[in-house]
Amino acid sequence: MTAFRTLLPFLQPYRWHMALVLASNLLVMTTSLLAPWLISSIVGVVRVAPDQALSNGVLVIAAALASAYALRGLGLYITVYVSHIAAWRVCHDLRLAVYTQLQRMSPRFFASRQTGELASRVLKDTDHVEPIVADVVHEFLASALITLGTVVVLLTLNPILALVGLLPAIPATWLVWRDRHRMMAAFDAEERSGGQLSGLIHDQIGGIREIQIFNREHLALERVRAVSHQLAHQQIGARRLMAALQPVVEGATGASIVLVVLLGGWLAQTGQLTVETLVAFILYLIGFYQPLYMLVGVSEALQRGLAGLRRVDEMLQLEPDVVDSPDGVVLGRANGAITFKGISFAYRDDLPVLQRIDLQIAAGQTVALVGPTGAGKSTFAGLIPRFYDSQAGQILLDGVDLRQIRLDTLRRNISMVTQDVFLFNGTVQENIRFGNPDATDAEVVAAAQAANAHEFIQHLPQGYATEIGERGVRLSGGQKQRLSIARHPQGRADSDPR
Repeated sequence: MTAFRTLLPFLQPYRWHMALVLASNLLVMTTSLLAPWLISSIVGVVRVAPDQALSNGVLVIAAALASAYALRGLGLYITVYVSHIAAWRVCHDLRLAVYTQLQRMSPRFFASRQTGELASRVLKDTDHVEPIVADVVHEFLASALITLGTVVVLLTLNPILALVGLLPAIPATWLVWRDRHRMMAAFDAEERSGGQLSGLIHDQIGGIREIQIFNREHLALERVRAVSHQLAHQQIGARRLMAALQPVVEGATGASIVLVVLLGGWLAQTGQLTVETLVAFILYLIGFYQPLYMLVGVSEALQRGLAGLRRVDEMLQLEPDVVDSPDGVVLGRANGAITFKGISFAYRDDLPVLQRIDLQIAAGQTVALVGPTGAGKSTFAGLIPRFYDSQAGQILLDGVDLRQIRLDTLRRNISMVTQDVFLFNGTVQENIRFGNPDATDAEVVAAAQAANAHEFIQHLPQGYATEIGERGVRLSGGQKQRLSIARHPQGRADSDPR
């Protein structure tokens, strides 16, 4: 239920779409209930005038049936089309919400997650919610309305026969309800294994050069094979549970019809029930179980969608460990004086990285941190843009505690070039402009010249319009480093960002 509560705000903007779906379902229900009655009426017409080739009554019934099926077709068209409009827009909103949530998380969060698994949350899990809104909602609406209407009609036709005919539905409903938790758990496990496989493949492809240079293709394949085998096993197990529902519904349908034929046939033979009423009753009874067949048909989409919705809800409920102060200071162009006061930091409680660090860096001063690998140099630098928050002490920028400065304005005053350069899939110009999307072409060229990148860029096939590939794979290591430097001057604050 928590996951459904998360979904409700995303459905709110499309409430009129859902209202139209409800109205079209009412039309489908009405015409569905009308058809069996019209068909059974033919028996009475033929019985009254058996020698008349084509009576007026038959023509009227045929015209009414044609109208009923035409209206039903219209209702189904509106239902399916409008529900899918709402569903895909909800998925779009969910994707943006999950991606926005990921942007709020600190590097500490991403250090413990696989990129492919997170991408699966944004893309795959949100897409799995679509059938819940598009198919399951209108199928449940239609099924509930048709079932309720059918029960009313059956009780009106013959209460005793109705109770006997509906009796097998009780154990069938109980069996389906009993297995719902097992199916939910099975699809949850399947979704998690799918995310794990996505993360593993993303990792393996990203490290394909290392895999090839160390001749570890077989080892990498075995890892993928093991996770893929686990996923296939879980997928088969989930479908086994679903397949078990089919004989349950089929058995209940068969048992109901047999009971009605026995009791209804006896009532008809003894004159207590007309033949046309018996025919209508059997047709309505078959229609009563059709919604159950539909629900079984959409149960896979429902369970998969619920599993995806729960995983989306997990992401949306996360709280970032680095947050803005409610009344954060809007920082303009900073002078750059930095003060560390008693700073202590640890990624884990039992493994401190920095302990009681005191340091003052004057505005405009150049400082180099020197130390062995793992000494905390990168962590020290990462505390300034608040990639992490220290467990003790405070860091001041121009005398203001970093925690009191609005994050976006703080980071506009910081440029960082790391050892592990990351470039985006796009053109040279797009990557340089990343620091300042409003930079002119002249400013882009000036930034490249300042970083000693202009010369090699001119020799690229399309110059600044050259596509550099994912993570800049088409550039050398040195070229990537210089391009990374070139994009940073564009991002430095030179005015009040408000």
